[in-house]
Amino acid sequence: MDSLIALMLTIAAVVITVMLNGSSSRLRTAGTVLASIACLVCVLWFFLVMQTGILGSPREPTLPTDELKPALLWIFTVISLIGGLFLLWAALEQRTRTNLVQLSNDNSAGQYGRVSRYLHWITAILFLSLFPIGIFATMIPEGTEWRPSYYAVHKTIGILVFILVFIRVMWHVKSTRPALDPSLKSWEKNLARIAHYGLYFLMITLPITGFAMSTYAGNVSKFFTWELPLLWAADDEAIKLWGLLHKIVLPYLFYGLFTAHLVGAVKHHFIDKHPKNIRRILS
Repeated sequence: MDSLIALMLTIAAVVITVMLNGSSSRLRTAGTVLASIACLVCVLWFFLVMQTGILGSPREPTLPTDELKPALLWIFTVISLIGGLFLLWAALEQRTRTNLVQLSNDNSAGQYGRVSRYLHWITAILFLSLFPIGIFATMIPEGTEWRPSYYAVHKTIGILVFILVFIRVMWHVKSTRPALDPSLKSWEKNLARIAHYGLYFLMITLPITGFAMSTYAGNVSKFFTWELPLLWAADDEAIKLWGLLHKIVLPYLFYGLFTAHLVGAVKHHFIDKHPKNIRRILS
């Protein structure tokens, strides 16, 4: 069942991405609606989680930040709700468009090509899904029947993200990334580069630290139906270091970078009136 859920999440990410970057406006509108539904499903999942009672009585905290996890899930839910409603509004706006978008596989000077867009959005959707799943998994009390399934889905998606990021880096070596929009100020360009490189760093290091932490704890990592071998012996001291990185340092670094990335995108699109920025990576 956990492999099937991970597969369904992956298929949903692929379908949404392909539709959002479709050639016809009708297909892109349908993709936006589907993306909105996905956000609202996340909200529904959270309220189903609330019915379990785990948010009010989670597993005994082991880290100082564990007490923040219910609040983090609330924040993710609010963002999902706002995102879902915004995407519905965007779909209504898209209905009036009739333009065709022709994309090549390679990047061009002014925009990302089809391959870069697919890799970007599939990776982004899956990477964002890791956080609420991972947070809730660590809150589930020991001995709960479906606790291992949450971890299996979390680990599968994490490994898949790592693979996709590796492919994405290799692709950018072959097909050069477009230059940043010339309308951006120099400080904005520097911040954009820091955010982009920082997110790449996190998409690589979070799966690595998670795998290391799990292995040092003697827990097998699953990738769909395959079990990855334990590459080294269990070590309680090593768990502390890798757990600190995976559960505190890197996630909170991501929250900061992602917020900055999101705020920058909103600013450029709605305040600075530079819609071409978002259209470099999304039709």
